[in-house]
Amino acid sequence: MSKTYDMIAESLQELINDYETTGGKNLSHDKFRISLEPAKVFTAEDVRNIRTRNHLTQSLLAKFLCVSKKTVEAWESGRNRPNGPSRRLLELLDKNNVAVTASLALQ
Repeated sequence: MSKTYDMIAESLQELINDYETTGGKNLSHDKFRISLEPAKVFTAEDVRNIRTRNHLTQSLLAKFLCVSKKTVEAWESGRNRPNGPSRRLLELLDKNNVAVTASLALQ
């Protein structure tokens, strides 16, 4: 096998041995809890306002959200509404926690 495989196998065996002999007392880990609120529901006007406030065209917003331009058009006309990951990303844009740069247009 490769050196990488051997290193991983040795590390895993070390973990197993430690757990079996000490009950895992030497294994440290942190626990944390994340509470997420349901994603906001966006209206056609919300989507258009977020896009214009961030100086994005429909095409650039579509690229950022990994959807088609027609999807963004449908959201802004009220025919459809964003769902799932698109809603979360729109929240980030809405709260100005994310900046979309012009380099996105070059991809």
